[in-house]
Amino acid sequence: MKSIFTLFLSILINLSLYSQKLVSYEFLETLPAAGINFVISGAQAVYDVDNYKVTYNTIDAVGNEHVASGLVCIPTSEQTLTFPLACFQHGTVSSREDVPSNLAGGFLLPVAFSAYGYVVAAPDFVGLGDSPGVHPYVHAASEASAGVDLLLATREMVNDLEVLNLNDQVFISGYSQGGHAAMALHRELELNQSDKFTVTASAPMSGPYSISDKMVDFTLSDNEYGTVGYLAWLVLGYQTAYPDLLAGIELEDVFKPEYLKDIQAFEAEEIPLFDDPQQMIIGLNTLMTDTLLNTVGTITPKNTLLDGVLDALLNDPSDPLSIALKDNDTYDWAPTAPTNLYYCEGDEQVTFENAILAEEVMRANGSTVVTAVRKDTDSAPLGHGGCVIPASLDALDFFSSFAMITSGTIEREIDEKVKAYLYDQVLTIDLSETDITEANLELYDMSGKLLMKDRLQLAISNYYLYHIENGSYVVRITTSGKLVNTTKLIKH
Repeated sequence: MKSIFTLFLSILINLSLYSQKLVSYEFLETLPAAGINFVISGAQAVYDVDNYKVTYNTIDAVGNEHVASGLVCIPTSEQTLTFPLACFQHGTVSSREDVPSNLAGGFLLPVAFSAYGYVVAAPDFVGLGDSPGVHPYVHAASEASAGVDLLLATREMVNDLEVLNLNDQVFISGYSQGGHAAMALHRELELNQSDKFTVTASAPMSGPYSISDKMVDFTLSDNEYGTVGYLAWLVLGYQTAYPDLLAGIELEDVFKPEYLKDIQAFEAEEIPLFDDPQQMIIGLNTLMTDTLLNTVGTITPKNTLLDGVLDALLNDPSDPLSIALKDNDTYDWAPTAPTNLYYCEGDEQVTFENAILAEEVMRANGSTVVTAVRKDTDSAPLGHGGCVIPASLDALDFFSSFAMITSGTIEREIDEKVKAYLYDQVLTIDLSETDITEANLELYDMSGKLLMKDRLQLAISNYYLYHIENGSYVVRITTSGKLVNTTKLIKH
């Protein structure tokens, strides 16, 4: 009997450890809203932001238990407010230390999102920050699991702090590699974690969603591609993430001999070009670029690969590396939460065709809430760096059309008797079964733009929408400061 009880107790303890994600958190510093607005031109931050380094339980790229780190950004207020939860996935960083939890690695974007009124979880990713091992670069599964588990840890942390409340809204965004990670996280939450989270809206930005197709064609063409070091990082990461699939494939089986020494030094975190440990990928990129220029005269990543490897990546979908790339495409599914895919046509690192293809395939799969949103113009095409701020500010506007930030308890009293429906180009708001005598109507498109606003004083109100393009829209009805109806409508 005693041994059975001991076994039962052990199972309970293991289950408890498995379910508990939060390990520790440490306050770093408070960043004022005014400072955020000064640094990010065009930002309209409202809240000062408390920043915490968090360690939490997750899994590594092959499913083993793992402790990782991340940044959690919390808006501050003299009141006890209720905020939405968000996850912001960072872009490609330069090294293990160049991560959000060290207030580096693009940490200002999650801070800025938080300053608009979101509790933001920003994972460092597996293999970065306090997470040991090799980072599996653009590996969808570990990007998603790192995000899921930090969101769960953030809930635990907020409950422990007792300074604010979280409502049931979840927003997802990220830029570049973070755009890929945001898409992977969104997919994971909707398809496999819907019992834990319901995504309210998603805004992946400039992400390589089609790694096996659009990114292969873009990076391995005859055109120059300046960030050649990313290719080496991807191969190193996939060797870690796919030990069986890529068994027996060594670096010398992929890259030409003149590049091996530098890639191996990067793998050992011993790039000699820079003393600064936060410049590892920049150092590798510089060394590989110099070798390319000295040997072939152009910065063309395809020339770092052995001929057979290049041919397989371009033409053989059954090749192990091609299979690994395909496994990390993140666009072939159908989101149900409103999703804006931001891009710029001048992007020299992540081709804009990723967003165009993703929108096309997702709509073909049945989604009606996905929109590819271009943020540059024909006269002023923006590069990868230039696209960051306009895309992020538009994403914040998009999220604001859905976000609910309230004082005290959640001021959300959805009334099923309040009806909103669209038929034959006419939007009807029906309050006839309620006691409401006055309410406010707002109609938004999926980019977050307010299209119409009116005061409702009739039991039934009709609005002709002939002037509005076909597409998906959101109706919000409020009364006495409370949201009583939010409805997604499709105009055909």
